[in-house]
Amino acid sequence: SFDINANVPETCTMEGISDIELGALSINTNAGSTALFLNGLSADNAGEFWLSCNESNRMSIVPTLGRLKNQTRSVQPGDDNGFKDTINYSVAALNYRNGFLQPSFNSLTGPLFQNLQRGAIHRKIDMGAVVTGLDNFDARPLAGTYKDTVTVTVTTI
Repeated sequence: SFDINANVPETCTMEGISDIELGALSINTNAGSTALFLNGLSADNAGEFWLSCNESNRMSIVPTLGRLKNQTRSVQPGDDNGFKDTINYSVAALNYRNGFLQPSFNSLTGPLFQNLQRGAIHRKIDMGAVVTGLDNFDARPLAGTYKDTVTVTVTTI
């Protein structure tokens, strides 16, 4: 008699990661005291990617800057007070875990529900990003193209 043995290594893979394009943000174009502020839900969009882990794992979402930064121009002398060259945002893995406690990052509150253990996974992850007026009522954003880079890390436990 003899035994036959095999070993399956722990692995996590991600495929099909792409940028999330929020497009033109909605700003108040009416004259008056609230002109040029971001409107309510200014932009909301999601990207998808495959995540496959054959062991218990955890996810973290870590931005480079923590805010969208204007790539076109910054606040300059001569600009009136009340303008800014950053925009607060939120990003979350909308279906990484079963239930409501999804790993996310918000410019105002920081990381939430990061690195919580979950079981083996094989699914298409919806990574959602949102910009709201409520998170940006501190100043009016300058015109331009805004960007931040987010690193998603999934590790086996």
